[in-house]
Formats: sequence, structure tokens, C-alpha cells
Amino acid sequence: MWDSHGATCPGVVQWRTCPTRVGEPVFTVDALLIGLLAAFVVGLSKTGLPGAALIAVPMLATVFEGRLIAGGTLPILLVADVFAVSWYRQHARWDVLRPLAPWIGLGYLFGVSFFVAVGTATDIIEITIGVIVLGIIGLQVTRLIRRRSAPSGAGAGVAAAHGTIGGFTTFVANAAGPVINTYLIRLGLRKHELVGTSAWLYLIVNVSKIPLYVALGAWTTGGPFFTAESLLFDLSVVPGVLVGVATGRVVFRRLPQQLFTVLVLALSAAGAIRLLVR
Repeated sequence: MWDSHGATCPGVVQWRTCPTRVGEPVFTVDALLIGLLAAFVVGLSKTGLPGAALIAVPMLATVFEGRLIAGGTLPILLVADVFAVSWYRQHARWDVLRPLAPWIGLGYLFGVSFFVAVGTATDIIEITIGVIVLGIIGLQVTRLIRRRSAPSGAGAGVAAAHGTIGGFTTFVANAAGPVINTYLIRLGLRKHELVGTSAWLYLIVNVSKIPLYVALGAWTTGGPFFTAESLLFDLSVVPGVLVGVATGRVVFRRLPQQLFTVLVLALSAAGAIRLLVR
């Protein structure tokens, strides 16, 4: 992003021209279209196709950079979380969430330490997000190949591993879905139970990240997680979320999950690789 004098434009959204007035946000059509598509996928994942939001993280990483990848994605997720909870809240299994809570907190601690350590090194953040997404895709592929006919249960060690990894990945990359979904499937949760349980979990988790992101942005180097411009961009793509959540509810029982999962993994891998080689 450069102005006519060769200086970097203020602001955070890529693929844009410089504002004509100080503080005036300007978004290109390309960036808005990508944001709307990412928002649609987020909505779709929250109400009908868990795990599909993996696509959204690499997509939004082409619009935001550095810490704003995590911060810019969060409001979009929260809008979709509200709809998911309102529609599937009665199916939540709180008994399976309680063992995860302290370990998710530990994952948060690792995430805070990560952002403090990397400071302004946005390339490290983007590479880390790419590696995380690829690692989660590998986990999903392994799960598909080694799918079992009966749930295997989960002990304290399994809850600790999934909770810690899930806490770290959601804090750094908003990409914990496959980790948590793998844990819930391992417990034998039915489709509605999985969606309802994860809906409450992600709403609570995503709300809890807001004060931590604000504090990190204010008290550490590396820049903010939220800006007026990023929040305005998020607001502009809310229609994509609304269409996504409505579509997800309609296709919840109709679209073949196996086919969609393969497509999601392929597109997510392509997006993650783009983060690593950009």
C-alpha cells in the first residue's frame, strides 16, 4: 500500500488506495468480495458445516496483515456465533466442555506469549498461521482415513492435549475448529450435539479473547488487533455472515459432509500454502 510519494499508507487493509482524508477507510472491490466470501463461509461453518471456516482464515489473511488477521477475523466469527447459539443452544453438552476449560486457558497463555515474543514480526505470525492451518488439515485428513465406527472416549490426557492445542490455535489463528471437533467426535456426540456444544464453546472463547487482544495491542509491540478501519471492514461484510448462517441451516441435513470436507481441506491447504510463500 503506497501513496504517490512512495510512503506507506496508514491503515491495515491491503488491496486499497490511500485515503483522501486522514483516517478515511477505503476498501477495494476485491478486498470486499473476499471478505464477503470469507464471512459467508464462517456463517456456513457455524450453522451447518463445522470446520469449513478453515478456508476463511487464509482468505482474510490476504486482506489483513500481522495481528489484524486474528483481530479482523474475530468480529465476523462472533456474529456467526450468536446465530449458532440461538438456533442450537438446546443441544449443548456442558459435561464434555468442562474438562477442556483449564487447558484452553493454558493454550491462551501460550498464545499470549507467542504474540509478545514475535512483536512486530508480522511474517512470523503469518507463517505460524499457515503452519497451524496445514497441521490442522493433516489432523483432519488423518481422522478421515482412520475413521472408526464407534467412539473411543477421551481421558484426561486427551482433553489436555486437545484443549491446550485448541486454545493456542484459536488465540493465534482463530482456527481451533478441527481440533475441538475431533475431540467431540471422539466422544461420540451426535450431529446436533456437536454443533450445539461447539456453538457455545466458540461464543465463550471468542468473547474472552477480546480483552486479551485489546491489552496485547495496548501494552506490547506489534500493533493493535482492532482498528476503526478493520472494524468498519468487518461491519461491511456482515451480510455475508447472514447469508452463510441461513444457508448452513438449510443444508445442514442435505449436503454430503464427506465431499464438502474434502473440498474444504483442499482449499484450506491452498490458502495456508499461500501464507507460507507470500
